Amino acid sequence: MSADDFDRCTPFEFSKIIQQWERQKEEREKRSWEQARFIATCCLQPYSKKALKPTDVARFPWDKDAGPKVEKGHGSIERMKELEKRLNSGKN
Repeated sequence: MSADDFDRCTPFEFSKIIQQWERQKEEREKRSWEQARFIATCCLQPYSKKALKPTDVARFPWDKDAGPKVEKGHGSIERMKELEKRLNSGKN
C-alpha cells in the first residue's frame, strides 16, 4: 500500500485491509503445513500395512474432525477421585 493510499483510508477500510492481510497470511501458513503433512504421508505409506490418510499422520486445529471426542465428565476431577478411591480400596 502506498503512502497516498494509506492517507486516504478510513479507519474502517484500514481495519478491513489488515483483516484480509492476516487471513492471507494464515492461509499461506496452513498451505505450508498441509504440504508438509502430505509429503510425510507419502514418505510413510510404503511402511504402513494400511492406507494412510494425511490426518493419520498429523491433525491440525483446522481439520473438521480434530480427533476422538472425550465424553463430558470423563476426565473430571470427580471421576479421577472415584477411580483413586476404587484403586485404594483394592489394595487393603
